[in-house]
Amino acid sequence: MEDQQKGAPDEVGTKAAQNKRGVAGWLNPLHTNIERWAYVFQRVTGLAVLAYVVGHIGDTSFFVGGPFGQGPSSASWALDLSVTENVFGHIVLAMVVLVVVYHGINGMRLILAEYGVIFEKPTRPEYPYKAKSQRALQKHLIWVAIVGAILASLYSGGILFG
Repeated sequence: MEDQQKGAPDEVGTKAAQNKRGVAGWLNPLHTNIERWAYVFQRVTGLAVLAYVVGHIGDTSFFVGGPFGQGPSSASWALDLSVTENVFGHIVLAMVVLVVVYHGINGMRLILAEYGVIFEKPTRPEYPYKAKSQRALQKHLIWVAIVGAILASLYSGGILFG
């Protein structure tokens, strides 16, 4: 508390000024914990899923003949297969599975946290302060998301490459 009372709130070196890191604060590896990384990856995977969905809609639209609905041609089907039916395409699809499964499982953890299902009843804070969000259950659920995504990606890779 003392360091916050010295100087103006925006003065360099005060606690209030250090908290104004913005988006760059998400990626600072010196001030992170597993929950912060889960926060960053949730947003990154959300953008990746959005990009995949937009690309997939565009690809599907192209495959069926575009906005005029000419129907699939053998040339468009051959082009589509040449992009996806190779080693690089299989790796991309396995990564899509990794991203989607992680985003989904971690999203369920966030929903449970939002509704207070996985938090303890609030208590009076006592020194040393420990965030309630850092309970063992939260950390375990983050690891469940990570391991589940890796296992799903390995399974899909086994199907694609097998």
